Amino acid sequence: MTELINRKKDVQKRSDARGAAEGAEATPTPQQRAVIERYLKRRDSRPGAPRLIVESKPNQPLEISQLQPADGAGLALAFGTTEGGVASILLNSLINAVCDGTPAHPPSEQDVNGVLAAVHGIRANDEIEAMLAVQMVATHFAATRALRRLKGSDMVSQQDNNGNLAVKLLRTFAAQTEALQRYRGKGQQKVTVEHVHVHTGGQAIVGSVSQSGGGRDNDENRGQPHAPENAGAITFAPGTTLPSANEAREAMPVASGRR
Repeated sequence: MTELINRKKDVQKRSDARGAAEGAEATPTPQQRAVIERYLKRRDSRPGAPRLIVESKPNQPLEISQLQPADGAGLALAFGTTEGGVASILLNSLINAVCDGTPAHPPSEQDVNGVLAAVHGIRANDEIEAMLAVQMVATHFAATRALRRLKGSDMVSQQDNNGNLAVKLLRTFAAQTEALQRYRGKGQQKVTVEHVHVHTGGQAIVGSVSQSGGGRDNDENRGQPHAPENAGAITFAPGTTLPSANEAREAMPVASGRR
């Protein structure tokens, strides 16, 4: 009887300790509140990703519908388009390329909305950017799968194959990211000159420096700065003299360009 009472007391103590722990978790610490505030601020500054209703049955096509009418517009905007047909094609490509699944075990609603949110986060501005976004998400997940297989490889040949595949995919992802950035910048390049050193008898360019297009002149003068046609140049005026190095400080003539 005494043993039974002691067990009841132990159970009560554990229950009280669990309740106290849950109460402590319900009250966030200042650090936790700071994290929550940062999250809420970022969430409020960005539009939410569209949510889709996905009904998946074995050996049957996925049935996808929108929860709200606004989700249809959000789906189109996630793929940088206003055409529902384009959004449907890109969504189908995204699911087939990224989501794990087989006809017997099709992808779940959580999987589809997850990859859709990843594309939404890239914020495609048009259809080309949307195509790149789909490729980037697909490449990323393919790379992580290759890394997972690499981790589980026992034979050296398997490690080499999976490692090489992972490296190629990771490099492809980096190239896709650079391509997206170049496309968004439309190929514009900006060169800023921080310091200019002018030596005696030299000339300095005053004005912006830009890279010209291809051609013969560009090949022959590659690496040389070019100035605009109306840019001024720093030169020496004819007849200007510089002090000599002797004690009498006699003036040393500077040869002008005239003959």
